[in-house]
Amino acid sequence: MNRMVKTVSAFAFAFSAVACMSVGASAQLNKTVYNLHGFDKNQIALAELMLSSAESFIEEDIDISEFDVDRAEFEEVYAAVMLNEPKLHYVDCTQAVLTYDDKQVVAYQPMYHCSYAELEEREKAIEEFSDSVMSGIKKNWRDEEIILYVHDRIAEHITYYEGKDTRYGRNIYDAFADGSSVCVGYSLGFQYFMDKLGIPCVNVTSPDHIWNMVKVDGQWYNVDVTWDDSVEITKGTYMHNVLLKSNEDMLADGEHGKAGKSYKANDSFYCDWFWTESMSNISYLNGYWYYTNTDGLNRYSFDTGESRLIYGMESVWRASDDMEWTVSLSQTAVYGKSVYFNSRDTIYRYDTAKKKVYKVYSPKLLGDEQLYGIKVSGNKLIFTVGTWEDTEAVKKSIKLKQN
Repeated sequence: MNRMVKTVSAFAFAFSAVACMSVGASAQLNKTVYNLHGFDKNQIALAELMLSSAESFIEEDIDISEFDVDRAEFEEVYAAVMLNEPKLHYVDCTQAVLTYDDKQVVAYQPMYHCSYAELEEREKAIEEFSDSVMSGIKKNWRDEEIILYVHDRIAEHITYYEGKDTRYGRNIYDAFADGSSVCVGYSLGFQYFMDKLGIPCVNVTSPDHIWNMVKVDGQWYNVDVTWDDSVEITKGTYMHNVLLKSNEDMLADGEHGKAGKSYKANDSFYCDWFWTESMSNISYLNGYWYYTNTDGLNRYSFDTGESRLIYGMESVWRASDDMEWTVSLSQTAVYGKSVYFNSRDTIYRYDTAKKKVYKVYSPKLLGDEQLYGIKVSGNKLIFTVGTWEDTEAVKKSIKLKQN
C-alpha cells in the first residue's frame, strides 16, 4: 500500500460549472438538484456526510475512504456543498486538508474562518441583517415582489470586494456583517433569504462566476445581484438587468454564457418588466412599487400590471459640464405616507394621501457637484453631494416631518 500523504489543497474548483447544487434547504429541493446534476447514491451520501460534518464543526480528519473518490470527484462534491449552503459561512470553501492513499482521497479536514467559540457572535451579526430584511416583507406579496425586494436590499447593502484576500467575501457573514463580498457572497446571501421564504433557489456557476436561479410559477429564472450591483458611478446605485431573466435574455457572452446546461430558464415573461427601466432602488408603499427612470418618478401595481408616471422631471446626470449620462441616478425612500425622490439638484416628496409632489430641499452645489442617492434613517433623510465620480462626496441629512 502506498504511503498516505496529507496536504493543504487550495481548490481550483471554486466555480466549477458542474458543481451547482444546493443541500440543506429542503428534502424536495435536494432531490430535484441531485437529479439535475446526476449525482449517484455514493456522491449523495458523501455530500450529506460533508454537510453534517460541517454543521457539527468537526476539527479533525473525516474518514471518507469508503466512498472511493479521487481529488476531482471530491472537489466536485465538496464544491456542491460548500459553495451552495449559505449557513456554512464559517467553513472555508476555497481549501481543505486532504489525505491521500495513492490517487484516492481517504480523509479530509475542513478549514474554518473562525473558532467554534466565535460562532455565536457571527450568527448574531448575520441575524441582525436578516431580521432587518425580513421585517420589511409583507404577507400579501407575490414571489416576484419578494424576489425584487431581497434583490434590492442585498444590492444596497453589499459593496463588491476588490481586495487580494482570496478567502474573503465567499460567505454570508462577510456579505451581511461587513457589507462586502465577491459574487459568492452575493449569491449565497440571495439564496439564504429564498430558503427562509420557501422560494426554490439554486446556484448556477461558470468558471469564474456564480449567480442564482429561482422558480416562480413553475418556471426557472436567472437572478444575478452581483452584476446588477456593478454600477460604479455612485454608491447605492444598481440595476435590474439580470432579475428574473431567461437564459436567452441574459448576455450570451461573458460568464453567463459559460454555465453548465443542467438548469434551463426558457421563459421570458419578465424580460421587459417595469424594473428594467430603473437604476434606483424600488420602494414599496401601500400596494405600489415606486421607482425612478429618466422620465421621473413612477409607480407600478402588481394587481393591475400597469406603470404610471407620477412626476416628470429632468433627471439626466452630468459627467462634466459638456457631458451627460442618459440614465437616472435618482433614488427613492419611504417615510410615513410619502415617497421621497431626487433629481440631480433637488429632493422631492410625493404625498400619497394628497397625491401631490412637493419640493423639499435644494442643497447648494458648487462646480460639477450634483445630488445623489437618498436614504431614510430614523427621522432623517440622508443624501450625498459630490461629483459624478463620487471622489469628493459628502453625506448630509435633513430632518423629516411625519405626514
